Amino acid sequence: MNEFVVSTEQNISDSNKRIFGELKGLFGIVPNIFAAFASSENGLENYFNYLTQKSSLSDRERETVNLIVSQVNQCPYCLSFHTIIAGRIGFTNDQILDIRSNNISFDRRLKAIAALAHNITITKGQIVGDILEEFYEAGYDQGHLVDVVLAVGNIWTLNLLYAITNVPIDWPKVNVIINKPF
Repeated sequence: MNEFVVSTEQNISDSNKRIFGELKGLFGIVPNIFAAFASSENGLENYFNYLTQKSSLSDRERETVNLIVSQVNQCPYCLSFHTIIAGRIGFTNDQILDIRSNNISFDRRLKAIAALAHNITITKGQIVGDILEEFYEAGYDQGHLVDVVLAVGNIWTLNLLYAITNVPIDWPKVNVIINKPF
């Protein structure tokens, strides 16, 4: 088995070193999943630009997408990381678990966005039932829909990279809830 070696500042490009500095400013460390991107000359910069792009979604909405998609994909790294981030932006532990289980009762808009992100992830974009109608009824528009799709793609990229590399989790590890059959 080939173990994936996480990049360090000593073996990356100057461009990636600059982004490592920005990541340290954001998180206090360079998360291993981001260091994995630095194995590519352009991977970290491309992903970082993707991550920091403008969006019509609020931080709470993006973290809802991150948590629900990571739960569906059962990514322990991303669930651990985004549980920390969700707590930092004001979600309670119970709310985080509600989001992960796609059982949100504390916010109608977040319920709609979670249902949509969950559906997109499970069905690879084939909308089932009234999910899209409920999304629009919650006050979202087509621009928000596009930004949800981008947010799903963003976190799915991290889920995939973790699944392939299995880099060490550098956050307090949370338990992955086993998904119910759909």
